Amino acid sequence: MPAKRTRPRFQPKPRGRKPKRSSWRFVLWLAVLALAVPALLLFLPTRQQPKLTPREGLALRDARSWGYQLQNVTQRTIPDALDLLVVDYSRDGSERRVFSREDVERLRTRTDGSKRIVLAYMSIGEAESYRYYWQSGWAPGSPSWLGPENAEWKGNYPVRYWEPGWWNIIMPPADAADQNRLQRIALSFRPGPRPYLDRIIDAGFDGVYLDRIDAYDHWAAENKDAMAQMVRFVSAISAYAKGRRAGFLVVPQNGEELLRLPAYRRVIDGIAKEDLVYGVKGDGQPNEAGITKTGIRDLNLLKAEGRPVFVVEYLSEPTQRADALKQLAREGYVVHFAKRDLHQVPE
Repeated sequence: MPAKRTRPRFQPKPRGRKPKRSSWRFVLWLAVLALAVPALLLFLPTRQQPKLTPREGLALRDARSWGYQLQNVTQRTIPDALDLLVVDYSRDGSERRVFSREDVERLRTRTDGSKRIVLAYMSIGEAESYRYYWQSGWAPGSPSWLGPENAEWKGNYPVRYWEPGWWNIIMPPADAADQNRLQRIALSFRPGPRPYLDRIIDAGFDGVYLDRIDAYDHWAAENKDAMAQMVRFVSAISAYAKGRRAGFLVVPQNGEELLRLPAYRRVIDGIAKEDLVYGVKGDGQPNEAGITKTGIRDLNLLKAEGRPVFVVEYLSEPTQRADALKQLAREGYVVHFAKRDLHQVPE
């Protein structure tokens, strides 16, 4: 027996029967609304972003000293001698304690009134469970771009950074620049928090310090294009940020293999490298000569084009520091020594 219909069959109108006048009025009003609403939207203001002047001050290539501190940052303890400072965009990673534009300006200003460069740390290869974007129901595989927890760093999860869901957390959709005005208006009213990169730009930072660039290693078996996808991701970040604020700096950390690709070198302003001489096998452990040599060879591809290389070695023993400094100063790199948890005032 066939299922009982829940909707009547379509009945054609009898020939010669005129529609009621009220029906035509209703159709006419719908047509007017369909034309009027889009026209009105064109005059509605979109969610305004702060107007930002082009970046001014010290050129990145002129920085002769740098510091890297992600915890316990206060303006009064930052040494005046630092030309470049890398901090988190929040005092403790949370949304509640983000640095305001006034805070960032204080970090930039030295006691003599001159300005240093301040970059905001941003991980683009891992999601962090203490960030504003994290949702309580998330688990590896849900959302689809979220990978398994990093065994060495609790609360950090490698991400499939090529998936739109992760892109939209870091920055507006890849095709946002190509949207027409109506689409951009709709996008400006979409629910959810503002993208991470917009928050950093609006806070007045001079640029971003991109971490977990080397996450492509984690996904190599799953995605043969993982390296190329990382280049595409960094390129999109650079284009969007520089489009919003002229002179905005993009400095990735690690992943120096990508410097072999001219397309990657073109979109970054410098590079930072951890553990170039010591630390691959553990803090204080010297690296194999081949590892250091290969790293230097890759880093020098960017240096040869006039862009700086910053190195951080997690060393405290004076003899090891002297050895690392001797090797790295010979290459013209800007060297910084720190503890791995990055909670102390930069030396």
